[in-house]
Amino acid sequence: MTVVHGAELSSMERGLQVLAFVQDRGQVDVAEIMAGLELPSSTTYRYVRLLKNAGFLVEVGGQLSPSGRLADRSVDSSEHLIDLARPLLTRLRGGTGFSVALTVRVHNAALCLDTRRSGSGSIAFRPGEILTLYAGASATPLLAFAPGAVRRKVLGGRLTRYTAVTPSAQTLRTELAAIRAEGYHCSRGWLTPGMTAVGVPVIAGGTCVCALSLIGKDREFPETGEPVRILRAAAEELAARLPAEQNAWLPPDEKHEGERE
Repeated sequence: MTVVHGAELSSMERGLQVLAFVQDRGQVDVAEIMAGLELPSSTTYRYVRLLKNAGFLVEVGGQLSPSGRLADRSVDSSEHLIDLARPLLTRLRGGTGFSVALTVRVHNAALCLDTRRSGSGSIAFRPGEILTLYAGASATPLLAFAPGAVRRKVLGGRLTRYTAVTPSAQTLRTELAAIRAEGYHCSRGWLTPGMTAVGVPVIAGGTCVCALSLIGKDREFPETGEPVRILRAAAEELAARLPAEQNAWLPPDEKHEGERE
């Protein structure tokens, strides 16, 4: 019995080492875990699979990130970002007829916190879903206003081609500069063919806390700036509702790193 117990404890410790390695770095691939912890490939893949199945790790574009299960739940005792945004999301859908998404950045990925779906086509984001930070205008404002180290890691990594018009790293770099200059982004078919998204960052205390976006079919989306005006007004209203201290909702790198390119 003692030998089995020791083996189980050793296995748990090794699994926690893998989890801590990913948590500390925010986003890594399996090869980085193998090198960093000096583990054989079979062992690494086994622990990664177990942690993914248990919901502690998520994989996006070949990169592993901590899941929302590792978030600090202490903030739930006060008003949560979802609660503050809920009436705005409902109003945006009712006022525009388009689907609405609320997203936040978790390390080097985008997490969908909430949506309001309309009849204007489906949207790729679902509450709790994690996608890349360049997965259309529901995510790109988060990347544009992320720390420079995050942008460099995303742009320097392998970019998943969701559709024929998903941008290259060079095009994405240009788009991100435009988002920072103009304060919004419009993507057409980047994530789902035939669908357009317009997104804006929600800036509070000089930091991008989250993003709001409208999503609809290309042929139904207006060419005018009306969606941008509506989203900007909603983003300003949400920012005004946020408490003075939003750090509990931000990834560790954004709490402590002020680096910008």
